[in-house]
Parts: sequence; structure tokens; C-alpha cells
Amino acid sequence: MIPGAVVEKDGIHFGYYAADGERPSLLLYRKGSQEPAAEIPFPQEEAENGFYALKVKISPRRYEYNFKQGERVVIDPYAKKICGRETFGQIPDASPHGIRGGFAEENYDWEGDRCPQLPFEEAVMYHLHVRGFTMQKNSRVRKKGTFAGLQEKIPYLRELGVNQLKLMPVYEFTERELDERVRPGAAATQAEALAAAFVDASTQEAWRLNYWGYGGGFYFAPKASYASGRSAERELKNLVKALHAENMELLLEFAFDDETDIGVIERCLNYWACEYHIDGFSVIARDSVIAEIARLPLFRRRKLISTWYPDYVTAYNKEKVHAHLASSNDGFMNDCRRLLKGDERCLSAFAGRLRAKPEGCAQINYMTNHDGFTMLDLVSYDRKHNEENGEQNRDGSNYNCSWNCGIEGPSKKREVLERRMRQRKNAYAMMLFSQGTPMLLAGDEFGNTQNGNNNPYCHDSELTWTDWSRLRSERELTGFVRSAIAYRKAHPVLHQYRRLQCTDDRAVGFPDLSYHGTQAWHNDFEQMHGHMGCMYAGVYAGEEGLLYIAYNFHWMPQEFALPLPPRGCSWYKVMDTSQKESFLPREAQEPLEAKSFFVPERTIVILEGR
Repeated sequence: MIPGAVVEKDGIHFGYYAADGERPSLLLYRKGSQEPAAEIPFPQEEAENGFYALKVKISPRRYEYNFKQGERVVIDPYAKKICGRETFGQIPDASPHGIRGGFAEENYDWEGDRCPQLPFEEAVMYHLHVRGFTMQKNSRVRKKGTFAGLQEKIPYLRELGVNQLKLMPVYEFTERELDERVRPGAAATQAEALAAAFVDASTQEAWRLNYWGYGGGFYFAPKASYASGRSAERELKNLVKALHAENMELLLEFAFDDETDIGVIERCLNYWACEYHIDGFSVIARDSVIAEIARLPLFRRRKLISTWYPDYVTAYNKEKVHAHLASSNDGFMNDCRRLLKGDERCLSAFAGRLRAKPEGCAQINYMTNHDGFTMLDLVSYDRKHNEENGEQNRDGSNYNCSWNCGIEGPSKKREVLERRMRQRKNAYAMMLFSQGTPMLLAGDEFGNTQNGNNNPYCHDSELTWTDWSRLRSERELTGFVRSAIAYRKAHPVLHQYRRLQCTDDRAVGFPDLSYHGTQAWHNDFEQMHGHMGCMYAGVYAGEEGLLYIAYNFHWMPQEFALPLPPRGCSWYKVMDTSQKESFLPREAQEPLEAKSFFVPERTIVILEGR
């Protein structure tokens, strides 16, 4: 019993569950028409446990369809294509036939495409909204706000150094929903609510915008308004194939409501993996669902990201659940933000986050996410500014762990701008030089801002579109991020497969990771301390030498003692976030002869022992 529409050689098989037992029918439309061309009742004798099926010999290129049960027109939740939603943000058509199911194109030439299957340890993730990423007028792409527009940006992403994209929902979600303020009751239909509130359905004010796309939808159909042409399916496949050609992965986010059957979820994820060659999924669903789908054979080769907790994963790891799982939650972000802004009693938590790797899964680390401040806003605002959302600034989190560096909002003061630049470099260093998989929020690397709005879910405008006009003025930060990603990739000690033990279990003379402070080999993580040194032994990751990262989050310069390097080796400074050109070229790196050195306030420094 296969629900939905399946194209077969001798026709199209249609399946439908009738929950109340009333006999349904199939509505067929000529392509692009809102008038049914035919209504075909499902055979009563074919019904089994409320499931009806029939086969019709029609061309999938010429027809669209819906189901009908009683007087109600039902859009197929399993439809592989949705027709009637080709314009993003369009007010829903009042006609019951305004939205219809369609048939995906057949016979796509993948040209031998293969999934890169990058280990999480080698991935640098980049999180974005397909429409918002290229809609801005200065995005320098021809097909703005689409899968094709994103494909045009692959050279930029490759140069930046990211190799894994995570897209906010791209399945066919409803971006226009009736505003609850004009709905008289939860049980009322949209038409009844509009009539009761005397609101014109054609006005924008009657509808709330869901720009992000989280929530229910047609989980099997790529979003039609994210296509520059008539085929979102083909454009998405072109994007996947182009990314794979550059050894880059594509991960999709799915938000399933609590009513979604686990069988539907399993079928959905398998379909996207097989039909679109998707490399992995970030799934929002109830815990019991996550536990079950983690066992699917699909995730022996594909990635699964969710809000796993270490003890939860450990229990399933004993059952040898597949290794392509990753935990993603706000723990790293909150601890690191607090330390970055100068809060006390945060150093010990940060030391743990640097090497955190839950048993049985990878760890995704981020400083910003789509839900919250951008990186620039994180260092420019002490509080949220969500007035434009129309909810009296009551929506969005009040717990941002942000610091405006002296002035709330935009500033032209040189010392404030320099401080904000340094803090953003520090934030990237904290993320990129930790053991987990770093996730960058699109546009943060060149100063994208949402004007202090930490919950812009209802905006499709310049506020939420990635601002490519800042790329030129923020060259210093973009260059730093590019160099930091390259440095991470060049040093396996910064992204090891194994969990660091802080012991010398190989008897090489140095532990894999050690902590230092004013005294070498000692850091007591006192509550007032905001600085520490971390030394990595390269031999544990197959490279030579030592790597020492000095973190100073204090508002005053701090002294760091240097461990004695092996005979014949010296310490060389290779990075300093207090400098405009933070990464020093090889010829400018001079040996440090002293046994200690000072690190400026709110600065991160990297030394190499070679």
C-alpha cells in the first residue's frame, strides 16, 4: 500500500487513506488549470483498511491532481511536486483548486555523481537560507533567491574554505498563514476567520509570513519558489551535482511536527537521499523519532544531525548505532559567548568545549545561528531589537550573551569598530580551533546585520537578505575567516577523530592537550581568570611540532608562561587577533626567546613550536 502518486510504465498509481471511511475520488487537472478535467472515484472494492488505490493511464507531463473526500479537496501530502506556489510569499488562492499536486521530472542525468562522504572532523559547515542568501541586489548573481543563484556562489564558498552546506527548509512549506490576531477561534477555517474579523483576504495584513520555513509542509516536494525556472527538482539536482563536483556536501533541515508518523519520516528521508543525492539531514522531531531513524540503514552512509545529548547517544552507541550522527545544540554557543563578553566563571566550561566530543557522535559548534543575533549584532547590541516583528519586542530570546563594545547599535567610533573587529575574530577562532565541526552562519564573515533583531522569522526583505554590499568594507574579517579555515585544515590536531584525553598515553613526552597559564603546565581556572593557554602535541594527529593557543578574554593584557619545547625547536608567533593582518606570513615569524610573553587584552594568539 503506497500512498501518493507513483509513475509506472503502464500508468500512474494513486493511493489515498480515507480516515473516516468515506469513499474518495481523484481530481485530474490539465497542467496549469484550476478547473478539474475529470473526477474519478476510487474503486470501493479496492479499499483495504481505509486505503484506496487506482491506476490511471495519463501523461505526467500534461496533468496535475488532487484528491477529494466528500466536499473537501485534499492536496496529496506525498506529492513530489506542488503546483500553484511558484511565487514566494504570495497570498493563498481562495480557490480549493489553487494548489495541486504534480509529478517530478524523470530521467535526470547524474553523470556519475557520488556523495563525498566527508568525515565530520574534516567538515566546515555553512548555514544559509536559499532565498535570502542571494536576493540582495549586490549579490552578483543572475538568478537571485533560487537554487541556481546559490549554485552561482559555489566559487565564493570554495574560496572561503567551507565544504558543507546546511540549508534551512527547502521542502514546500506554507509561507503565508492567517494572522492569529484575526482568527476568532482555533477551530475556525481561514474563510470563517476573515469573515468574523471583517478582514479582506487580499491584504497583506491578514497574513503572517513564515520566512524561515520551519513547521509542517509537503515534505516530498522541493519549494517551487526557490527555482528560477519551472523545475525546482532539476535546479536542486543541478546544485547538488555541482557541489559534489567540488567535493562539497549538501545537508537539508526538516522540521516534523509531533503528529508526523515515523513511517512518513523514514520514507521522506530515504526519498531525498535517493532522488536528490542529499548527503545528510538536520532533523527536528520528537526524541523517540530521532532514536528510531538513527537506526536506519540510510545513516550508514548519510549524516544525521539532531539535538542529541551525550548520555542519550552513549546508550545507543552501545547498540553500535551508525557513526554518522552529530549533536547540535546551543551549549557551545552560550558558554563561549559568555566568556567572549567577559563573564566570570566561564573558563572551565570553555576548556571542556574546546575538546568536547560525545561518545558515538560528532559535535557541531557554532557562535551564531539563524535563530538569534548575527556575528556583527552579537558585538553591537546588548539587547534584542525586534520591534519590526509586530509583537512589541516580546518575541525572541532575552538571553543573548552579547556585548555592544561600548555603544548600542551602529557606530563610527574607531575604538569601538576596532574592538568589534577583534571580538569577531576571537569568536571565529574559538569556533574554528575547537575540536567539533564548526558551523558558520552565512554572511557573518563579511558583517551581515539584522539591526539587532534576533528573531526575524517573519521578514522577507533587506533585513533578512544576506548583505553582499559589505563584502568590500569587511575584507579584513573575510580574509581572517578564510585564513583561519585554511589553518584549521592544515593542522589535524585541531580536528581530531579521537577525543583528547589530556594525557601522554603514547609516551611521546607531551600529552595530546595540556592547559597553561601564568605558570607553565598549570591553570587553576579560577572564577576571576579569563585567560588560558592550550598546547597540542602534533604527533597525536600525524603532524610534527607543537601548537600553543593563548586565549585572553580579560580586559587587561595577561602574561603566559611557555612550556619548554623539544631540543632544537623554538616558539614562533603565527597569529594575533589584535593585529589587522592577524596571520603572519612565514618570513615575518620570528622565534620567541623568552620563557613567557604577554597577550593583549581580548586577544587570541597562536604559537608554533618547530
